Amino acid sequence: MEIKDEIIIAKDFSDHVGARYKREGPFSGELFLETILLPKFEKAVQGGYVLFVDLDKGFGYPSSFVSGSFGKLSLEKGADLILKHIKLKSDDNPLRIDKIIDEIKDPTGVDL
Repeated sequence: MEIKDEIIIAKDFSDHVGARYKREGPFSGELFLETILLPKFEKAVQGGYVLFVDLDKGFGYPSSFVSGSFGKLSLEKGADLILKHIKLKSDDNPLRIDKIIDEIKDPTGVDL
């Protein structure tokens, strides 16, 4: 499948992501999921294309943010569908990709 849309988290959301829930402060995983990730992901699925997610130029991705965004998306949509329609990039720290893929495959600590 072809990449037809992208999210550059540091530019489109924040270079200082926050905690899991909106009530815990700004730039939470929950806010990212609701306002950017889920809408763009659903368009990618409907359009039959890949959503490119650039993780670079940020100051880290706390596990609570990853769980509150990618983990919750996985619980709602399923790991196979997500991994089919999302391509992650992190030249700054390739281990970020593994961390997020692990969360997608086994979402833990996420309340629906």
